[in-house]
Amino acid sequence: MTAVAKERVAEMAVAYPERRAVEVPYMDVFRHDPAVAEEILERPEMTLDLASQAVNEMSLPVDINMQDAEVRFVDLPDDLIYTPGELTAAHTGKYIGITGIIDRITTADEKPINLAFECLRCGMITTVPQMEEELQEPSDCPSCERRGPFRVDERQSEWKDYVKMRIDHPPSSQTMSGEKIDGDVTGPLVNEHGEYGLVSRAGESATVYGVLKRAQKGNKALFERKLDVVAVDFESQEDNIDVKAHKEEFEAFAARDDAVDLMAESIVPELYATDAWDTALEWSVAYLFGAPRIDIPNGPTYRGDIHGAIISDFGMGKSMYASGLVDYSPKIVRKSATGLSSDVGLTAAAVQDDFGQGQWTIRPGILVQANGGHVVLDEIDKGPDDLSKINDAIEGEQTVDVDKAGISATYPSRVGLLVLGNPKDSRFDPYQSVSSQLGVDQSTLSRFDGIVTMMDTIDTDMDGAIAKQSLTALKEAQQMQFGDGEPGEILSRPVSPEVGKAWVKYARENVFPQLQDEHIPVIQAWYAEEVRKLNTAFDDNYNEGADMPVPASPRVIHWVSRFASAFARCHLRDEVTDNDVDRAIALAKRLISQRWTGDKFVPEESGGIEQKIVDDMNKGEWRFVEAVAMSVREDEDVVREMLESMRERGIVIEEAGKFKRV
Repeated sequence: MTAVAKERVAEMAVAYPERRAVEVPYMDVFRHDPAVAEEILERPEMTLDLASQAVNEMSLPVDINMQDAEVRFVDLPDDLIYTPGELTAAHTGKYIGITGIIDRITTADEKPINLAFECLRCGMITTVPQMEEELQEPSDCPSCERRGPFRVDERQSEWKDYVKMRIDHPPSSQTMSGEKIDGDVTGPLVNEHGEYGLVSRAGESATVYGVLKRAQKGNKALFERKLDVVAVDFESQEDNIDVKAHKEEFEAFAARDDAVDLMAESIVPELYATDAWDTALEWSVAYLFGAPRIDIPNGPTYRGDIHGAIISDFGMGKSMYASGLVDYSPKIVRKSATGLSSDVGLTAAAVQDDFGQGQWTIRPGILVQANGGHVVLDEIDKGPDDLSKINDAIEGEQTVDVDKAGISATYPSRVGLLVLGNPKDSRFDPYQSVSSQLGVDQSTLSRFDGIVTMMDTIDTDMDGAIAKQSLTALKEAQQMQFGDGEPGEILSRPVSPEVGKAWVKYARENVFPQLQDEHIPVIQAWYAEEVRKLNTAFDDNYNEGADMPVPASPRVIHWVSRFASAFARCHLRDEVTDNDVDRAIALAKRLISQRWTGDKFVPEESGGIEQKIVDDMNKGEWRFVEAVAMSVREDEDVVREMLESMRERGIVIEEAGKFKRV
C-alpha cells in the first residue's frame, strides 16, 4: 500500500465510524506499482475487495475493527474519463470515470446484500446473496428439502443504503445531446457530500467513478450499460480555468480606461453593433462580472447576479450573440426553453417515475445546475407559459425548495439569468405597445435588470452595413479555416475567451467593490428627477409612461448599483468610482428609454401617431382612412395599417371602409 494510502487510512481510522471510506489517487498507485494500477482498471471488483481487506489488516494506532471500510480509487487520468456518449462495449467490466451532470437522483432506500430466508415449514434459515435486480429466493430448503414457503428475516439479513442516479452529458460536451447512463450507489457514499447526502447534490457537475456493467432490457436480447458507482468527485466548469496563467494579461486589460469596451467588443465581433446591440453588449459585461452578493445574518439580502432579456424579431443575431457570451462565462448553462416545464425544467421537483421504480426522484432544473454562474435560456417565447414560478429562484435568497412526500430540501440557484426570444406574435407590431408583445410574465420581467427590444425595420444604409459586416466576417472565417489561420480585422477579439473567462472568474471570486457615500445623492437625484420622465409612450388606454417593458420603478436604483459594481469588478477595483456610476446610469437610461434611433426603432413614435389618430377620432364620427390621414398629416398607408391594428385591439370599429372610435 502506498504511503499516501496509509496516511489516509490512518485519518479514516480516527474518524471511524462517521467516516468509512478512504480515497486513493490512481496515479499514486501507478507510480508505486504499475501492475496493481493495471489490475484496478481490468479487474476492478477483485482489486477493490483486496484493497478493503488490506485496510482491515493494517496495523493502526487505534484498536478498531474496520471490516466494512471501503477503498475508492479516484483521480483517473483524462484518457480514462469519458462522457456518457463516448462509452462502448469495450469499456464494460472496466474501472472508469464518467463526467457529466447528475441529472436526477432518487431518495435513499435500502438494498439487500444478503437476504436471510426462514423456511416456514421447518424454521431453517438460508442466506442468499442478492446480486441481480430481481429478488433471489432459495430454490428449496436445505433442511426439509421443500420449496418453502419462505419469509425474509430482516434482522439476520445484510442491508446497504441505496440510491440511483442518472448522469447526463456535460454542457460543454460535443457528444450527442441525450446520451445518459444510470448508476447504482450503495453504502456510505449515499449519505456523503451534503447535509442530505448525495440527493442534495442533484444537478451538479461531477466525475463519477465505478465499474461499467450490463443490465438486460426486460426479456429482450438487448443490454444497456449501467455503472456500479464507487466514488463521486464534484467539480465545475471553472475547475479547468487557469487563472494564474492569464492573470498578468487580464490585469493589464483591467487597468485600461476602456476595459469594459474591450470586453464588450470581444464577445461577438462578427455581429454588427447597432445602437441596440451596443447597449446589449455593454450590459453583457455587467452580466458576466455581476455585483457582490450581500447576505447579512439576520439582516437584509441583496442579490448581485444580474438578470435580463433580449426580445427581437427573427434573424437579428440573438443566437450568434448567445454563442459568443458562452465563450466568456466561467460557468454557464445554455438551453432552449422549448419543452421545459416551469417547475422541473427550470427549478426542481420531486417526482415518481419509471426511473426510480416507485422511489421519489429529485430532478434539478437548470437554475440549480448552473448555481454560481450564468443561465442563457433561448426561445423563451416557446417555453413554459407560467414563468412566475421561477421568481423566488432568481430573487432574494435565490433558492429552490422541494417539499413533497416527506422530502424536504433546499437547493441554491444563484445565477444570472438571460432570456432570449421573439415577441409573442413572432414579430413586433410597430403600432402596439412594446410591453404588450413580450409574452413574458410581468412579475418575472420586473426582476430583470434591463430588457433590450429590437425591431427589424427596412433601412438601406443600416442593411448595407449589416450585410458588409456579415460577408466580411464570413470571408475572414474562410481564411482562418483554409488559409493562414489568423483572424482578420472583423473577427479579431481584443480579449480572447481564455483570458476573458479567467478575468471574470478571478473578479467574481476576489473583487468586492463598494459604493461610496458621494454616489448616493447622484443616483438619488437621477432617479427622482429623470427616471419618471424617461417613458413618454402610451398604453392601449393612453396612460402616459406605460410602453416600457418594465416601467421605471425603485428597482431601477438597484440596476444602477449592480451595474456600477460590475463595472468596477471589470476594472478589478475594490471601490466603485464616479466613472462606474456615470456609466451605470447612462446604461440604465438607455435600457429604460429604448430609443434605438440607429435601428429606426423608436417606440414613442408609434405611440405618438396613434395618439394623434385617437385625438382626431374622439368626435365619434365615421371617417375614411384618407380623411384621417389628411387630418393628422401622416402617410395614408401608415394610417391605414395603424387603424387596422387599432381595430384588432378594439380601439376603433370599422364598417363599409369607414372607421369610428369605440
